[in-house]
Amino acid sequence: MNACAKPSSTCSPVTEEDRKAAYEHGASTYEKDVCSGEAWLGIDKARKALLHHARGKVLEVASGTGHNFDLYPSDCRITAADNCEAMAKICQSKSSPNVESIHVMDTADLKFLDQSFDTVVDTFGICSYEDPLASLQEMQRVCKVDGKILLLEHGRSWFTPLNWMLDRSAANHAKKWGCWWNRDIRDIVSKSGLQVVESKSYHLGTTHLVVAKRSI
Repeated sequence: MNACAKPSSTCSPVTEEDRKAAYEHGASTYEKDVCSGEAWLGIDKARKALLHHARGKVLEVASGTGHNFDLYPSDCRITAADNCEAMAKICQSKSSPNVESIHVMDTADLKFLDQSFDTVVDTFGICSYEDPLASLQEMQRVCKVDGKILLLEHGRSWFTPLNWMLDRSAANHAKKWGCWWNRDIRDIVSKSGLQVVESKSYHLGTTHLVVAKRSI
């Protein structure tokens, strides 16, 4: 899969090694650099609204530094997975009674049995996957048939001038921060076969909240 969501003369090659290195190198300052500005953007509120839907045995993929851990309902039992070892180590250093285990694991190749979880959560992960469709298919595989898949993602806008900016700066952004911020989230979710139960968008359509069920 071409990592760039739209062809562009400015979409210079950025390898998976480049992107993984960005996460490894930025893990120690990730919450200060990225998460600290979420409150005034309303992202913290969106996280809470999304995780209100979580129930039972939860798998959080692309769990990062564990920013969501304290936002889950108290009765959730959380398994966390992230492909970045440095971020997983930060997760492990946090004390959260809901978290049962933390794994270094590729979302496109989850080492869990079919239908293992009541809820699968991904916040701002689709932008960072080498193969987002394969990752969404794996999320569906490990989710119970009557379970929920909860997504909070960022990507392309409905506002064309903003998309021009996202496209022009996509490669530099991916190399610095590890994510492709110009991916078409609606299109990716549609192609994955997820049954969307609820969908909201914010910030000129660049932020997407999705409550879904796995395809049968």
